Amino acid sequence: MKRSSWSKYFFLLILVFQFVQQLCSQTFKAVDDTIDMVPGFPKTVNLLANDIIPAGDSIRVTGGFSAGSGSVTSTWHYQGLVTYVVPNRGVGNIVIGTYTLVNVSSSQTSTARMIFRIRDKSYDTLQINDLAAIFTVSGLHFQMLFNTASWNGSWIPKGSSTSTLFTNAFWIGGLDEHDSLHLAAERYRQGPYSSSAGTKPDFYAGPVMDTVNYSIYQDTTWNYVWNLKRSDIEYHTHHWNDAGYKPAYDILTWPGNGNTALGQAAQLAPFHDANGDGIYNPFAGDSPAIRGDQCLFFIFNDERGQHLETTGRKLRAEIHGMAYAYDLPGDSAFSKTMFLNYKIYNRSLQTYHDAWMGTSTDMDIGYANDDYQQCDVGRGSIIGYNGKAVDGSGQSYAYGAHPPAQSVTILAGPWMEPTGADRPRYDNNGHPLCNEGVNGAGFGDGIADNERIGLKTFSYFLHPYYNPPPYMYQPAVAGDYYRYMQAIWMDNTRMVYGGNGHDGYGGYGPEASFLYPGESDTLNWGCGCQQPNGPVNWTEITAHNLPHDIRGAGTTGPFTWHPGEMQELDIAFVWARDYTSPDTLASVAKLRSMIDTVRKAFLTNRLPGGGSFLGITEQPVPPATTCSIYPNPATAAVTIDFGAPLKGQVNLEILNSSGMLLQTVICHQGSIQSGIDVSVFPTGLYLLKFNGGNIHYAKKLSVCR
Repeated sequence: MKRSSWSKYFFLLILVFQFVQQLCSQTFKAVDDTIDMVPGFPKTVNLLANDIIPAGDSIRVTGGFSAGSGSVTSTWHYQGLVTYVVPNRGVGNIVIGTYTLVNVSSSQTSTARMIFRIRDKSYDTLQINDLAAIFTVSGLHFQMLFNTASWNGSWIPKGSSTSTLFTNAFWIGGLDEHDSLHLAAERYRQGPYSSSAGTKPDFYAGPVMDTVNYSIYQDTTWNYVWNLKRSDIEYHTHHWNDAGYKPAYDILTWPGNGNTALGQAAQLAPFHDANGDGIYNPFAGDSPAIRGDQCLFFIFNDERGQHLETTGRKLRAEIHGMAYAYDLPGDSAFSKTMFLNYKIYNRSLQTYHDAWMGTSTDMDIGYANDDYQQCDVGRGSIIGYNGKAVDGSGQSYAYGAHPPAQSVTILAGPWMEPTGADRPRYDNNGHPLCNEGVNGAGFGDGIADNERIGLKTFSYFLHPYYNPPPYMYQPAVAGDYYRYMQAIWMDNTRMVYGGNGHDGYGGYGPEASFLYPGESDTLNWGCGCQQPNGPVNWTEITAHNLPHDIRGAGTTGPFTWHPGEMQELDIAFVWARDYTSPDTLASVAKLRSMIDTVRKAFLTNRLPGGGSFLGITEQPVPPATTCSIYPNPATAAVTIDFGAPLKGQVNLEILNSSGMLLQTVICHQGSIQSGIDVSVFPTGLYLLKFNGGNIHYAKKLSVCR
């Protein structure tokens, strides 16, 4: 009896031990983590968040982790927090890693997987005719950041290892009503203290939206470049109604409309609206509206995160970028030219005055350290060319003999304030006037208020390698960038004509806006229409500079940027190469001829051989069309008076002072007036944003009771 009882108790002890073991195995387990990543964008993850850990037990992570032979790297932190980054472009869709948990209390271990879903559509390649170039979603182009093999992201001719463009990035800045500077700009995303390239952005993918609605999911969604050809769209327009037809993915997902529930604008990417309802629907015959025969479309903003490159204040700027090119292989100018259009929206409640915008470009004509640059004022162009008859010394990426020349040409910049009349380019005797018409667009064409400012300044800054004078240091913080945009040096002196643009370094004046214009500024537009105080021919050669690594900024302005208003910047990257002369300036002369062809096509909206340059239903109309709102301040009802029948549907968005969308009102085609009820809105300041039918502007409304 005693033996039997002992056996029973022993059996029960075994069951209890097995139960405890089973219970422990159920309450301690490392669980797989699925992590969505975009190359170059760090993400911090709490590995322990979904793991099963007994209360009170001490846990540590051991053994590091493995994931795809360096395709994903990490920095370990305390309490299971790990920051991951995908350092290379073009990594495969899925990378599997592992990590191990140790339960210090029970000595148990458990291993789980980290499943990295890497979606790298944050860049794409424009490749047509004899060029190929990478454009990225957040505006730093031609560079394969996070690629350990090669950073080169543009190739001319296509298929070669040679390039003339290293980086190009967007700059914009202006002063608010308190004269505080707001600015976003990039060069290499290294920040003020030259950290690793690509790690310190000012710009982020996607449209401006409510801050509370930003998320990792949104980052992944908007880190995307849409890539379309005109032939794809034409096929869609002819077959969208066919049985069984499925649109191409980038037509299907074209971001024609934003999610207003997340604070995004109702209208985003341009599209042909078949039924005029303002809603992009490819299954109803709608199709993307693009320029060129191939285009890349992307959206970025300066609101998503901190300005780590410049430390500048945010503008709430939203930039819609479209890079495009034409399939004209027989045309020597267009076969190696690519274009970039930026539409820049002010999504804030601020009016910015003395605003400037432009681009910073690092041109490497093959081998980087033997180049010169100059400015062609009349053509609105910054030109890079080789300073020696032979480029490089046999490197695979050098052009060798007869090196080419490259331009960054500002075709048109911001719209000028309306005057009700066409601004002239010539006087009554047919002589060109010394005004923005020197290189701007829309002057003297008989159309009122379609004028746009052209290239207004060109300045450059030197790499520390060259031990530059202090006034020519690279910009570090927002104020430095803003000064360069106005041709003001780092020592707060204005650029002057001659030498190296400074009165202490060979400059003889007067004050100037364009560095190294040669003899291209025939009207002395860059000197305030004054004759230079010394030789007119001002180049790097007359300044006695040795060939070097060239970089600089071309900007346009100033302009006033109203809330909700859209401004534009049109750029052409033109390339030319002369094979007949050992003089590298022969390539520059040929380049000027190519620029003339491209500028004429843009200004007349006509391609060589016929056809529209724009290729879509865009018309060169100013964005600053306006309306009257009364009463303002209001208590209950408000009338909006457009002054003339609307030519198309206009969407009115009403936002509060925090940028939250409160209401959307449809103003139909043909409407002259529209009424809205604001009786339910509390006292405060509101923004009324109008978009549609070539209208892009905003009005402030005050509600008082």
